[in-house]
This record gives sequence, C-alpha cells and structure tokens, in this order.
Amino acid sequence: MYPDWPESPSDLVPLPLCEGPKLEPFDFQGPQKIEFIEHIGEGSHSHFKFVGDEEWESPVGEGNMDNLEALTAFSKYAEPFNCECRAFGRLKEAGCEHLATKCFGYLLLEDYNERAMMDQFKDLALDFTEHYDEFDVRSRFLGKSGKPPPIRGIIKELGQPDEKLRTRTLRGILQDVIQIQQLGMISLDIAHRQIINGKLSDFSTTITFPHFITNPELNPHLGPEVMARMELQTFKMSLHDYCMFDEMVREWNGNHQDPRDQLAFYSLPGGKSGQGLKYELRSLPSRECVYTLADPRTYDWRSSSHGGSGGKVTKKRQRPRAKPSRWFYQGDPDVVAKIKRRRLYGAAYEWHYRDGHAFPHMKLFGER
Repeated sequence: MYPDWPESPSDLVPLPLCEGPKLEPFDFQGPQKIEFIEHIGEGSHSHFKFVGDEEWESPVGEGNMDNLEALTAFSKYAEPFNCECRAFGRLKEAGCEHLATKCFGYLLLEDYNERAMMDQFKDLALDFTEHYDEFDVRSRFLGKSGKPPPIRGIIKELGQPDEKLRTRTLRGILQDVIQIQQLGMISLDIAHRQIINGKLSDFSTTITFPHFITNPELNPHLGPEVMARMELQTFKMSLHDYCMFDEMVREWNGNHQDPRDQLAFYSLPGGKSGQGLKYELRSLPSRECVYTLADPRTYDWRSSSHGGSGGKVTKKRQRPRAKPSRWFYQGDPDVVAKIKRRRLYGAAYEWHYRDGHAFPHMKLFGER
C-alpha cells in the first residue's frame, strides 16, 4: 500500500504506480543528506501522516480495513501523498509548474534522517501515524524487511504565506484555478491558508484525471446511469472549487471589518451574497443551466500520460487556454435548481472494491 524501503536507487521510481501522471523522486545526487533547521507547519496532510482510511476516499465495507489489495488500489489515486504526486506530476508533464508552488520531487526519508529529525524536534512530540485501539496505521502493513514503511514527503520551494489578501492576488489565484482545472484537476481545497507566495501549495485532496471518481472508462462494468451520475458529481466538484474561492473571500471580509481591507472580487454570480448562485443568462430554454469556468473533462489524459502502472512516462503537452469555454450543465431542471440553491459541494457517494474495480455505493449515490 505504501512505498517500501528502497534497496537501491533503481527502486525509486515515479509514483504512484497507476494510470495517470506520476512524480519523480528528488535526486540527492548521492546519499540523502538533510539538515533539519526549523519546523514550519503541521497537520495530518502537511506532514503526510499515515492517516486513517476515513481521511481519504478509501473503499467502504466490512473487511476492507485489512484488505491490502483494495486499499492499495484506492490509495494510489486518493491517499494524500499520492494526490500530491499526481497533481504535481500533471503540472510538470503539462509544462505548467508556474501555476503552483514549485515542486522538486518526492522523498522517502531514510531511517537515520528520521531519527535525526525526531531528535531535533523532540520537544514537539511529532507523530507521523494515526493510532487506533487495534493498531497504528503505519505498522498495519509492514515492508519486505518487516519494518514499517518510510515516512514520505514532497519537496517544495520555501515560501511565505500571503497574510493579507489583495484583489491582485485573488485575480491571479482565480486564473490559476481556471487553468489548473483545464489540466484535469479538481477538488483543489481553495483556502487562504494554502496560498504561499501568491500560489496554491497544497494538493493533498486534489482529484487528478484519470480517477475512479471522475473517469468511468477506468471501469468497463459501469452502466449509463452510473456514468451520468458520475459526470454530474464531477461537475459539482468542479463548481465547488469556485464556491470555495468565493467562501474564502467572504471569510476574509467577515474577519476584516476595516473598509480598506474589504474585497469585492468573486468568481461566480452571487458570490458576494453567499445565498446561492444567481446566474444572469438569457431566458432561453437552452440557457436554463448552471456553469463552471472550465471543463476538466477536455484534458486528454491518454495522450499525455502513458505507461500505466510501470512508472515509465511519455508526455505530449496540452497547454490550458487563458479564456476557455465554460462547462454548462443542462440536465434535469430540478437538479439545476438544487445546484443554484447550494454553494458548497463534495463527493456525494462512497465506493466499494470488487473484481479489481471501484464501484459507487448506489444507496448513497444520489443528491445531497
């Protein structure tokens, strides 16, 4: 489920080993020499803890807690570390690394560096695993040597948080979001806390196409009804990124009452009020719909990432457009009305693992 301790440099392959983009390991050009200077952040995702299964889109159902095959299949797409590997891998293969904090690759922390780190920050009581009554997550599946897997990390450029939001920053972030979505990436967790040097920095929840949540072509056993519902949920999660952008602006304004600090830059109609989405479209039947500012489905992941689970990647770059076509949803009028009344959306279903594929839990696969 997790990368094992490498026995030679050749064991450090691009990750994760599944369809889609991958991130190369950081090249230390020799032994893994690290100087631990300062602790600058915390949180289960920022530290890449070995988090509990409930923290990511893991398979539901009895027996999956110990089902290594099922957990491994899902974790390659959805576990926080792999989410970041896939997201930064996509930005690199598309030649769009400028849209986010610079990433230099992943690392698997050598045990001597882990000991040095824990000693350096012993006063902080760092803990890199979730604990349950029966087990701790890191020790649940041991490696070939019988050791728990190594601590994982993503090496990024050091930067400073943007403590004060400005319209210029918001305009840049929104343009980045629009272009990132064109690269087949959604669920971007837009928030003030993750803006570093004017760029998004955290992709630990990002869904990067192809993904079992958004791409029914990964499972040939899904029927038309399920595929249509998956497309609707993909639309909602795409819209959710813009809703979160506007929520970030509203939260800033609520916490900064000085008129000089107030912001009036939103991504969607009705963003300021927060009372749903007020689309001012022509009153034609075909325009009775809602939209997002980009369509992530247009990214051709098959021509951009080849090699599947083997780790070998060849790339054909697809550049995002500055002003892409919007994605209009023109489905059931009742569904459109519900979308207009809501502001925040996430995944509305759970998943089972069966016969090597992910299947949505149909009892939960509905409108929320």
